[in-house]
Amino acid sequence: KGTVILSRTASVGFSGIMAAEMATTQDLVNWVCGESSRSEYLLYVFRSMEHEFRRLTMGSTHQTIYMPDVGTFSTPVPSILEQDGIVAFIRKETARIDGLVAKKERLIELLREKRAALIAQAVTKGLDPSVPMKDSGVEWLGEIPAHWEVKRLKHLAALNPESLPDATDPTREMVYVDIGGVDNLGRIVEQEQLTFASAPSRARRLVRDGDVIVSTVRTYLRAIAPISEPEPGMVVSTGFAVVRPEDELTTDYAAYALRTPYFVERVVANSKGVSFPAINESEMATYELALPPEPEQRAIGAFLDREAAKIDALVAKVRDAIDRLKELRTALISAAVTGKIDVREETT
Repeated sequence: KGTVILSRTASVGFSGIMAAEMATTQDLVNWVCGESSRSEYLLYVFRSMEHEFRRLTMGSTHQTIYMPDVGTFSTPVPSILEQDGIVAFIRKETARIDGLVAKKERLIELLREKRAALIAQAVTKGLDPSVPMKDSGVEWLGEIPAHWEVKRLKHLAALNPESLPDATDPTREMVYVDIGGVDNLGRIVEQEQLTFASAPSRARRLVRDGDVIVSTVRTYLRAIAPISEPEPGMVVSTGFAVVRPEDELTTDYAAYALRTPYFVERVVANSKGVSFPAINESEMATYELALPPEPEQRAIGAFLDREAAKIDALVAKVRDAIDRLKELRTALISAAVTGKIDVREETT
């Protein structure tokens, strides 16, 4: 108990103080502090060494810091009284910074809730609050504008219309998107350049401009994204359902309608399994969408593009502020443990 631990592999630089007596793996280096050092002071020393950890880390897939390099670590060792003062100072200042970070993270949550509510309102109630309403006949949709229709997804779009066969040329090049490549804002944020031979067996579903991909595996990730001007040969995982809107449904509207909390929560609630919950595409195809006339669909899509972009820009600014606060936190700890900040008043 009280031993300071530092990970030198995988999560390189992770540090903590043991709350009880136990054993660790050889991937963790342990320091038992004696009379000349405080555990919490040493912990803050390690949390100020991010640059040093990056410099010493070796490997790409399996990252590690070699034990001889760990042995080269050095740090100023002030008196116990000064160590206690430094710890008290860091606790106070990081608590203040952490409080600011927590407030900004809450603001991001509120902005995302606003974004989701805006989408739900637009694709189920429209943009004109004065139009007459009617009961949709679908519990989760509630009332919709009187001139709208309600139709099942399978009557509005083709699902998984194109796939690569097993006999595909092994040298065929593709751009591949997996479930983890789509974020919860409906953006493709990661893709891989592969050949058919080197791609995973789930890299099968071909997509075109105007499609919408909906995760049917690990549905709790809510990985749903429109496909816009894809690179030639783009293929997505069989963990996605590829929804190709037909005559009555526009891509702009479908991309938002399929991301409403009502639709997504129904998909998640009806998924089967624990580790990898999934839903059959044929079941999802029976779910209803509120369908306005095509010109109104386009207007709703354009409106949501504008408003969502404004909210996303605000979120990006807040996240940038959070990153700066975290950098300040690290710099403050480093300055305190290297004596660049005079904290002697904390000892009195």
